[in-house]
Amino acid sequence: MISLAGLREALDAGGIVEVECIDAPFRQTNSYRGAWKFYVIAEVDGAEHRLLFVHGRDIKARVIRTATGLISFGIELGVSPIAIPLHAGERAIWRRYAGEPEETRG
Repeated sequence: MISLAGLREALDAGGIVEVECIDAPFRQTNSYRGAWKFYVIAEVDGAEHRLLFVHGRDIKARVIRTATGLISFGIELGVSPIAIPLHAGERAIWRRYAGEPEETRG
């Protein structure tokens, strides 16, 4: 298991995030709802590990339930491009953007 701080450290060190679709998205009013969880693929003591991203004191898997939330999380992490798996069981790989970051508006 890995926390948000650990996830950020792993990305800084060249690790990747694996996004897994656990519920296929469906349209609800003007947005899409589904469920995605995250794993961090990082090297620890010379060996590659796949660590579940968790949050909170109860150490539950972090699950994002909207496409908007998923995109926002990717932007927050500095990921580009943001690939979104659309079918249950499908996975996508996220990496930090390798170029110079642009200023964000907001």
